[in-house]
Amino acid sequence: MQDAGGGDRYLRAMKTIAGRFARLVFLGQCVILATQLSAKPLKVFILAGQSNMEGHASVKTFDYIGKDPLTAPLLKEMRNPDGTPRVCDRVWMSYLTGPYDGSANGEGLGKLTAGFGARDNPTKDGGKIGPEFTFGIFMEKELNEPILIIKTAWGGRSLNTEFRPPSAGPYKLPKQIQDEWDKHPEGAHGIPKLEDRKAWQEKKDAASGVFYRMMIDHVKKVLADPKRVCPAYDPKEGYELAGFVWLQGFNDLVDGTTYPGPDKPGKYDLYSDLLAKFIRDVRKDLSAPMMPFVIGVLGVGGEKDNEVFRKAMAAPADLPEFKGNVIAVETAPFWDHAIDAAEPKKGEYDKIVGTAHRLKKDGTFDHDWKWENYWKPVGKPLPDERTWRFATVDAAEAKDKLEKYTDRRFRDIKLPAGMEKWYMPDFDDSKWMEGKAPIGKGVWKHSGVTLDKFSSPWGEDEFLLMRTTFEVEDLNYDSYRIAILARQGFHVYLNGHRIHTYIWWQDSPRYGSIVLKKEQIKHLKKGRNVLAAYANDQYSLKSPERYAAIDLRIEGITKVDQEKLDLALEEVLSPQDREALKGASNGGYHYFGSAKIFAQMGKAFAEANLRMLRVPSKP
Repeated sequence: MQDAGGGDRYLRAMKTIAGRFARLVFLGQCVILATQLSAKPLKVFILAGQSNMEGHASVKTFDYIGKDPLTAPLLKEMRNPDGTPRVCDRVWMSYLTGPYDGSANGEGLGKLTAGFGARDNPTKDGGKIGPEFTFGIFMEKELNEPILIIKTAWGGRSLNTEFRPPSAGPYKLPKQIQDEWDKHPEGAHGIPKLEDRKAWQEKKDAASGVFYRMMIDHVKKVLADPKRVCPAYDPKEGYELAGFVWLQGFNDLVDGTTYPGPDKPGKYDLYSDLLAKFIRDVRKDLSAPMMPFVIGVLGVGGEKDNEVFRKAMAAPADLPEFKGNVIAVETAPFWDHAIDAAEPKKGEYDKIVGTAHRLKKDGTFDHDWKWENYWKPVGKPLPDERTWRFATVDAAEAKDKLEKYTDRRFRDIKLPAGMEKWYMPDFDDSKWMEGKAPIGKGVWKHSGVTLDKFSSPWGEDEFLLMRTTFEVEDLNYDSYRIAILARQGFHVYLNGHRIHTYIWWQDSPRYGSIVLKKEQIKHLKKGRNVLAAYANDQYSLKSPERYAAIDLRIEGITKVDQEKLDLALEEVLSPQDREALKGASNGGYHYFGSAKIFAQMGKAFAEANLRMLRVPSKP
């Protein structure tokens, strides 16, 4: 006989299981529904502009952000606990950039982190950031969903030409400039001759809109296959063009041909018109008529500088058609006045520490110069008493000759047979000319100094090879440097080892200071040393007479004298100034290459864009 109580327990158990299963089914359906409700199109943001959108803020300037209580919280967002730059898990980058002419564009790809700023190699981390870094960080934080940033930026590009929008039509000279050109058919002061003006216009037309088209083409390429860049992209959900940030303006600001006249209201009205057309054309070409648009108003110089241009740049945001979907964000408030104040002092400081010896107007040593006596000559005889052996040669092979004049003329040439190892200590220079330095020719005039009296004549040949010996008793200095006078580039050798090369030209008649590193100093030894240099002369089309001068020596400074020098230099560049300059890595036109400035800009751009996303505009 079946136990009735057991049957009841069985039925109750079955009911419990059935209820739990129903709840599981219900929860599963809820999860599916929630997933369906939470699924959204991929948010896509476009960042575009010239060099400041590229971003020249070196990662090494990050620490400076944390020294200001107002910006210290930003640094915490930008770094991991171990101090490394943050990597955004849900933000992906496609970054198209390249040289100024766009001839070698490349695409940088990956999760957003530091390194998507200006790049020498478009596909490689350049160690810099632009506004994209904190823009993406704060977008990720607020939206909490996958994000794709498409950035296109090239240095030195204007809105009036290279980024010229299609609806602006061909570039046309302003009437004021055209009238001036008409007065000078022969050409003058940068005005082309009448017969050259058609070619000038053709060149302008060819350049117009090139970078606009590169920008649009790249955005379309990425959006044709978003998953190539952003693995989180769901084709079923698609994407949404959620914002465009424009940071440009410097090349228009300084373009006196396109924007002539004094800096007063109305001067840059054309920029306002071009930017409004740019916004319309971008939206049309990307089929995004209401895409939020952020104008990053150029803030170079701070709030007191370039006011007329800044107002013109911000003006499109006030047009009725753009109300609610275009916002102008001023970047001038982020200008760092501490860095700005320190920069000129740094220029003077660099000039002092970069000069070993200053010359008087007649080309002789200025022994009364305040900074002259901290470094001491190394070895005997003293530099002024040393005998140099030297030889001169000309380029004999066609590949070594210059077909036309250029300021940058330093180059290596094939030397005559037997002279290949001329810089080695055991080379026989007994048949070379000999004399004291400087060795020179012609008349070198610059910076109020005239060099025309030389201890030894260079001769007619372009290239000079020179060698001297000196004896060293001890190596007790804390640091060593080369002190060198040279007009063009040079190689310097010590005991058969090349310790420095300078390949450019310089037009400053002074002895430059080149502090040596450990791997260079190791070639300096007690006893006999051989110092050698290779250099070339200079000439110009205006003055075909060749001129040159070269002299060099090695000098040292003790730790005590270095401390005295550093203390004295504080009157030129104070400790406070030096601290501020730790936040800079570039010039003022690039916001000093300050991560503190670029980080604030990126955050402000994100906040403006988010305001537009939360309050959708009506068509």
